[in-house]
Amino acid sequence: MADKEKHILIVEDSENILKLLELMLGFEGWKVSSLTSLDTIIENVSQIKPQIILMDMLLSGANGCDACIAIKEDEQLKNIPVIIMSAHPEAHEEAKAAGANGFVAKPFEMNYLIEKIEKAWQGHS
Repeated sequence: MADKEKHILIVEDSENILKLLELMLGFEGWKVSSLTSLDTIIENVSQIKPQIILMDMLLSGANGCDACIAIKEDEQLKNIPVIIMSAHPEAHEEAKAAGANGFVAKPFEMNYLIEKIEKAWQGHS
């Protein structure tokens, strides 16, 4: 698995969180792509072709769980693991119902998040 490129798409509208995630995941050997909104999410995911998606649940009035459902319903994208992040720990059930492969409550420990991402990626690759 070491020779297979690890490519993650981060969908997060907080610039500070996005920059931190890009930096930390880059250090961990991930190729990082990012979006700050859910506009045209299916088209963007189809073009970017990530191996995993890390997505905030609430993005400028849009719901990451709705985007997760759309991704999981798309024949070409449905097997891409999606991890939902939220500042509301009770959102775990909504993320699970949307088909998310994982959930991380904010604020999070970076090591915990990286462990969740690696586990989802290894289960997928």
